[in-house]
Amino acid sequence: MARITPEQRKQIHEKLLVKGKDLFTQYGFFKTSIDDIIQACGIAKGTFYSYYSSKEELFYSVLRKEEEVKNLVISRIMCESLPPKELLIRFFETSFKTIEENPFLLSLYQRGEYERIVQRLPKELLDQHAKEDLDGSLEFVKFLQEQGVTENDPEVLIGLFRSTLLLPLHRQEIGEPAFSKMLKKMIECLSEGLTK
Repeated sequence: MARITPEQRKQIHEKLLVKGKDLFTQYGFFKTSIDDIIQACGIAKGTFYSYYSSKEELFYSVLRKEEEVKNLVISRIMCESLPPKELLIRFFETSFKTIEENPFLLSLYQRGEYERIVQRLPKELLDQHAKEDLDGSLEFVKFLQEQGVTENDPEVLIGLFRSTLLLPLHRQEIGEPAFSKMLKKMIECLSEGLTK
């Protein structure tokens, strides 16, 4: 049997991420099997296990890749020279739009799978994710504070950002047009309150 080249290995890995994301988005985590994934990728089960020890680990990799979008949003915001209130408004609006345009993240939360999946992930992966997320968030908080955001406690700011960014996932529950009006008002109030 011919050996897999590094380029082929990279292509298989990318295919696992893409097909895994597609299947998780379409059917959900719990209705997607490893057999579904390997069939979509055209690989053997042993090949799957040479990349990931479980479906949960593949899911975690897909989630991490999707979360890289957050880092891009933050990087762009940090390059803009706007007054602090406008920086926050831009951050919230861009983040909401990014979340609402991401079917993978929307389906994950709307199906209520996130908590159940997280419970199945190895503790070391969760700890690593939490540390990396906190480190990235602290850098952004420091930037915002240097720009004039008045809240001194980074944990409060990070908590505000996280809880606020989950709101688009409840658009259907709140209903239109109330949701859009509420979201706009909340962004303005938060941005104003954090920069006074």
